[in-house]
Amino acid sequence: MSSSRVTLHLLLLTFVPFVVSGSCKVDPSKMEGLSLHIKKLRPAPECKMKINSVLKDKITVTKSSELTFQDCLPEDVQVTAMKVIECSQLKDCQKTPADLSVPVLPTCLPAPLSSVTWTLRAPQSGTVELASPTGPLMQSLPGQQCNDSIIIKVVRDDGSTVGHFCRQGAIQNVQIHTNVSVTVSGMEGKALVTPFKQVLNVILKGEISETYIFTVSPMRDTPVLLATPGWPIGMKDYSTVSWIVSVPPKMEAHLMFVNVSQPKCSNRHTDIRVQRVGCPEEEYSRREDEEAKSEITVSDNFYLNMSNCMPEQKDFKVLTKITLQESKNFRLTVILSVVSTLLVIFAIVLAVVCVGIRKKKKKLNPEVSIYNPNGTSFLPAHSGFPKTREDNESHVYASIEDTMVYTDLLRQGAEIGVYGEFDTYRPFTGRTDSQKPLVSEDAGADNMPVMANQQFQAPPLPIRPKSHDQSLVDNEIYQTENQSEEAQSPDLGPRLEPEGGN
Repeated sequence: MSSSRVTLHLLLLTFVPFVVSGSCKVDPSKMEGLSLHIKKLRPAPECKMKINSVLKDKITVTKSSELTFQDCLPEDVQVTAMKVIECSQLKDCQKTPADLSVPVLPTCLPAPLSSVTWTLRAPQSGTVELASPTGPLMQSLPGQQCNDSIIIKVVRDDGSTVGHFCRQGAIQNVQIHTNVSVTVSGMEGKALVTPFKQVLNVILKGEISETYIFTVSPMRDTPVLLATPGWPIGMKDYSTVSWIVSVPPKMEAHLMFVNVSQPKCSNRHTDIRVQRVGCPEEEYSRREDEEAKSEITVSDNFYLNMSNCMPEQKDFKVLTKITLQESKNFRLTVILSVVSTLLVIFAIVLAVVCVGIRKKKKKLNPEVSIYNPNGTSFLPAHSGFPKTREDNESHVYASIEDTMVYTDLLRQGAEIGVYGEFDTYRPFTGRTDSQKPLVSEDAGADNMPVMANQQFQAPPLPIRPKSHDQSLVDNEIYQTENQSEEAQSPDLGPRLEPEGGN
């Protein structure tokens, strides 16, 4: 075969559709308990489908079966899966969430899986709760398009749409007070090429106070659009919806009612209310016949509640935009904290500078001592001037002895220059110690000083001026009033002059 013929053959294969022919065994037990539904989309006579050798235009596989396809193109056949989850009484319902997962189908089927539908039937007055294990949900709305490969459609049992959702949003869970069906399909009509495990978790629980409850956790710097159920169609008559919005600490939520359509009510009123969690007072309230502001800021977790009336004209529908932003109170607190910190730092620096300046001044102005001619210097910090000999009482004696008298006189004479100091005592040449010392006559023997009986040789007294002699005469040791005349003039012998005297 030449190269030109090979090229032509490849081009023909490119433009010829893939045709499936042959048998295919399907076991639903391996498909998460779902039933498989295959039907022809157009009356193509060349496409033939058989189940257990029976020709069919629609095939439902509920048990292990052998399927046969002949000359079927992918666009001729649609493959879907379905499953029913229900419980008649609340006590019989599964306590743990059930997984809603996309099954893996055999590759022998003529077309890929296009959608999976779960019919969820709660007990009477029960609730269906949906949550995504792979991340919060987001409503698919104009201006908030889903950037995902799948779309989740939630429909009430009466056929009215609750909403279209996709992953990577802010809705943590959805609670619906009625039976619903959940359909997962490819975005923009595409097939579910890749299997998705645990698309949703579902739990059937007791009655709730609202028709719909959405739990929302907005993210910072990512606006969230919340539309009333059924958007762009209005809410069901007398139905209610509540969004429980959580606001992170140090943040506040800015609500803007972007699109509000109020009906003319024939019975009751429509109501839009904003109320903080745990606070009985309402932050915002608006009826269909009232004018109210279109924006509000809430600084804590809050409820956004809406209720419909019996409309006479038009429908009730609201589109709300929620944006998180930093709390103004928190910004003010941060500013005050920064200013307080700066003031404390400034005070510390100022205190350190003042202490340094004071120490420097002390070094520059040292303490000056005061000269005292008596030989004692002192600092101004000391308390008062030092006491002199005249001021203190160190020279006052309790008793006077002869030796102390002579010793003091010799010391005073040496200080004034009358005579020099002696290193040794000279012997006394006067009366011997056999002569009794002069004492008062009325002095008893018990009052005799101990030194009287001891050998004592005092230095001879120097010749003093008259003033000095008079001081000695006045001393009571040498003259008392009661002494006898004989005792007053004893023979003391000649007075000796000291060596080196004047």
